[in-house]
Amino acid sequence: MSDEPMEQANRFAIVVTALVLIFVALLVVLLAWGAAASSITRIEDFAGWLRRHNNGETKTVITLGATVVVLLMLSVVILEVTPSPTQRLRVRNVKSGTATITTREIAQRINEEIEQQVAHVAACDAIVATNGKRVEVVLELHVEPGADLAHTANVACGRAHALVEERMGIELAAPPRARLHYRELRLRGESVPPGWERPAAGAEETRDERGQSDTPEEAQAEADRASGA
Repeated sequence: MSDEPMEQANRFAIVVTALVLIFVALLVVLLAWGAAASSITRIEDFAGWLRRHNNGETKTVITLGATVVVLLMLSVVILEVTPSPTQRLRVRNVKSGTATITTREIAQRINEEIEQQVAHVAACDAIVATNGKRVEVVLELHVEPGADLAHTANVACGRAHALVEERMGIELAAPPRARLHYRELRLRGESVPPGWERPAAGAEETRDERGQSDTPEEAQAEADRASGA
């Protein structure tokens, strides 16, 4: 049995068609043998009702009702057929029994491995998706400033590959891929040079030729004394 999506859809359509034909055949047999006279009378009543209401309004109402039923049934079928985001995979090379693990658990184990073993990775958010009996791994890596992006990505992908295939026994459909998220640090405030202090608001200083600083009032008094002398 192939795991290709197109072949799975074809098999599903064939199964649905077969079930519908079986239902119609059983319904005909039931009407023929169960209550022949009553069934014929009901069919004639239904045909007469359709004959009496052979107009656009009735056909529109019937069409809308059938559309609602079909949409509801299609929603149910889609919900049932859509695979769960958390799927179980069989671990290879288990000789004495069987072992399975979920994709969610694989992703958690990859996150722990990379965050603990790969330098300059602040956080890892692994995405594990099934592809038949194999898995695909995408790494969302949040790296620290100053990291060598290429080296960090190579090491993280190598760790994920070794963990999944060699240590966990799960076959990879493709080599792991990494998406890097890199942000520079932003300074919240300006650094103040050591030994420098910002002058108080409204305070003004005048510095004379001797290198002494006076307030404006003191400078004016000094000038008055010099002129009186």
